[in-house]
Amino acid sequence: MSKKNRVKPAVMDHQKTSAKMIIGLIFLAYAFGVLMRFIWIYQFSGEPSFIWNNEFMLTTNDGYYFASGVQNILDGSHANNPRLWDIWHQGTILVSAFFAWLSPFSLETTLFYMPIFLSSLIAIPLVLIGSLYGRPTWGFMSALLGVIAWSYYNRTMAGYYDTDMFAIWLPLLALYFLLRSIERSSWNMVFYASIVLVFYAFVYTSSKGVIYALGLTYLAYKLWFHRKEHFTYKAMILLIVALLPFGNLTTSYTYPYGFLVQLAILTIIYVIFSYKVFSQRSLIIVSVFMFVLFLYFGNIYGVIIGKILGYTAKGTVSEGLHFFGVVQTVQEASPIDFITMANRISGSIYGFVVAIAGFGLLMRRYRVFWIALPLLGIGMFSLIGGLRFTVYATPIAALGAAYFLVWLSEYMSHKWSKYAVPVFGMIVLLLPNILHIYEYQMPTVFSKQEVADLDKLRSISKDGDITLAWWDYGYPIWYYTGTSTLIDGGKHHHDNFVISKIMLSPSQQFVYNMAVLATEEYFPFASKLKDAHLGKDTKEGRLYQQLGYMDSIDVIFKNRQKEQLNPEDVLTALEDEVYPLPSKSRDIYIYMPSRMMQIFPTIASFGDIDLATGKNLSNMQWVVANSIKQEGSLVYLTNGIIIDVQNGIFIFNNQQYPMHYFVEKDGNSVKKRLFNSDSNYVVIHNKIYGSFIIMDTDTFDTAYVQMFLLGQYDHNLFELVVSSPYSKIYRLKR
Repeated sequence: MSKKNRVKPAVMDHQKTSAKMIIGLIFLAYAFGVLMRFIWIYQFSGEPSFIWNNEFMLTTNDGYYFASGVQNILDGSHANNPRLWDIWHQGTILVSAFFAWLSPFSLETTLFYMPIFLSSLIAIPLVLIGSLYGRPTWGFMSALLGVIAWSYYNRTMAGYYDTDMFAIWLPLLALYFLLRSIERSSWNMVFYASIVLVFYAFVYTSSKGVIYALGLTYLAYKLWFHRKEHFTYKAMILLIVALLPFGNLTTSYTYPYGFLVQLAILTIIYVIFSYKVFSQRSLIIVSVFMFVLFLYFGNIYGVIIGKILGYTAKGTVSEGLHFFGVVQTVQEASPIDFITMANRISGSIYGFVVAIAGFGLLMRRYRVFWIALPLLGIGMFSLIGGLRFTVYATPIAALGAAYFLVWLSEYMSHKWSKYAVPVFGMIVLLLPNILHIYEYQMPTVFSKQEVADLDKLRSISKDGDITLAWWDYGYPIWYYTGTSTLIDGGKHHHDNFVISKIMLSPSQQFVYNMAVLATEEYFPFASKLKDAHLGKDTKEGRLYQQLGYMDSIDVIFKNRQKEQLNPEDVLTALEDEVYPLPSKSRDIYIYMPSRMMQIFPTIASFGDIDLATGKNLSNMQWVVANSIKQEGSLVYLTNGIIIDVQNGIFIFNNQQYPMHYFVEKDGNSVKKRLFNSDSNYVVIHNKIYGSFIIMDTDTFDTAYVQMFLLGQYDHNLFELVVSSPYSKIYRLKR
C-alpha cells in the first residue's frame, strides 16, 4: 500500500476506539434520526383527515405502487392490472412483502413506519467511516447531520414509503467498505461492497447511475494509484461482476433468480481468490476482459448520459407525432437555484459552505475520499436536473461539515475550546435542519374523505376494471380501489393526451367514445407488449417494442407507422354518436377529484396541442381563489381580485372585466346568470368550497367543469356512482 494512503496515528484522535463505543454512537445517532421522524406523527396524531381505518396513510404517491405490489403478493389482488406484471423485478416490493409477512402489525402500519426505521440506518456507515480514520466522534457528528439533512428527511419521513429509504444509506455503506478495502487492502471489504451494490440494484431500480459512478471511480482510483498491486486486479474483477446488470440479462419473472445468480457468482469468485493465488498477469487479462464485458452490457451511455439528457429535455416529445413532454411539469425534476440546493443538502447556505470546505480538507488529508465525489456531483446536478438529486449529496456534505469542525478544533489551544468548537458548531449546523422538520408539515397523499370515495368505488368495481384519471392519482387508485388506470406515476407519456382530452372536451359523446376506445385498445396492446418483453414471439408485440410503444394512443393513431392516421380526423370522428367502438370488456370509470382544480391548466397543456407540429394551442384562463370578505355586492378574493356579483364584473389591477356568466353552485343546485354575451369570462362561485373560479367560456364548456364542478352530464352515457365535495366518479353505460 502507498504510504500516502496509510492512516497516520499522528492525525487520529487520541481517544480509544472500542466496539462498544462505536455501537453506542451508532445507536444514539440512529435513535436521533428515528425520534426526529416521529415529530410528524406527534404533530398530526389528532388530524382525522390523515387517518383511514384508524391508521396513518402514506405521504408519497409512488408508495402506493409498491404497496399495490405487496398486496398482489400477499392476497393476489391486482391480478389483472397490466402494470403490475413485473413486480418480481422490484426488490422493494419483495423486501416489503417479507417485512409485512413477519410484522405483527397491519400492512398499512408496516409500510408507513418502514422509512422511519430503514432510512435512519444511514447512521451506521457514517459512524463507521469516522471510526475507520480513528475519529468516531467525527463519524457521530456526521451521522447526526446526515440522518436529518433537509433533503434526506423530506424523502424518508414518516409515511414516505418509497425506494428512497434504501437510496442513500446502501451506497454509503458500500463506500465505507470500498474505503476500508483501500486503507487495509482488505479482500473481504471488496466482497462486502460488491454484495451491498448488488442488493442496492435489487431494491432500487434507479440505482445504476449511482452504482456505475461509484464503482468506476473506485476502479479509476485503484488503477491510478495502485496499478502495480496484485490486489487491485482481484478487486477489479469482483467489483465488475457486481456492476454487471444481471437484471437486464433475465426476464422480469426470473429477475430474482438473476439476483441470486449474481450473488452466487460473487461468492464463488470471492472463495476462489481467497484460497488460490493467481499471477498478476492472469488477473490483468481477466480484469480487462471483464471490463470489456461491462462496456458491452452495461449501457453506460443510456444509464448516465441518457439520464442527464432525459432530465434536461424540455417542450414536446417529437417521436412521429409531437406529444407534450411531462418532465418540465414535474416540480422535483425542474432546475433549482443555488440557495435551494444549499438548503436541501446542508440545511443552510453557511452549512453548505462549511460542508464543501470541510470535504476539500478531507480530500487533501485522505485522497481516497476522491471516490466519494460522484455522490457529491450527483447532488450538484440538481441545479439542472431538479431537487430530487440533492439527496445523494447529503451524507457527503455531512461528512465534510463535521470534518471541518474537527479540523478547526485541532487549532484550538485550550482544552475546553477543542470540545466547545465542535459542540457549538454542531448545534449551529443542526438547528436549521431541525427547524425544517418542525415546519415541513407534509400532508398525506389523499385525505380520509377522498379515500372514502375511492373505497366506495372498490365496493362496486372488480379486478380488471379501469379508472381513467390523471397520472398523479394512478397508484393510490390502484391501492384503494383495486382497479387499473391508463396512466400513473411511472407511465405518464403519450396517454396523458387521452386523459387531458377527456377532461377538456366540450362533447360528452367524445368523452365516452375516447374512454372506451383507449381502454379497449390498451388492454390487448399491453398484453402483447408484455409478451414481447418476456420474449414471446408475437409479431405485433415485437413491432410495438421496436417502435418504443407504451401507450394506447400510439396504437389508435398508428404512430410512427407507414399508415399513420391524421389525429384531427380521428378526434373529430370520435364526437360522432355512431362511431364504431369495440365492445366493452370491463367497466370503465372516470375519476374527477376536486384537487385537480389546482393543476387543471397543466393538464390542459397535454391535450391542447397540435400533434402534427407540436404547437401548444392552450389559451386557458383559469384562476382559483377563496373569498376574504364581502361588502355589499363586492367579494374580495385572496389573490386581489374583486368580484361584483350584482353588476357581473370582476376587477383586477384596477381594470374591470365583464362576465359572460356568473354561476352559483350550492350542493346540487346550479344557478346561472347571463350578464354579457360578448364577454369571454365565466365566474363560478362554489359555495361548498367557498371558492371562486374565473375561466374562459371554452373552459366552462369542458367535461371537467360541467361534470365535476356543476354535476351536469349526459344520463344516456354516464352514471354518477360516487359523488361528494371531494370527487365525482362516473361509470360508462351500455
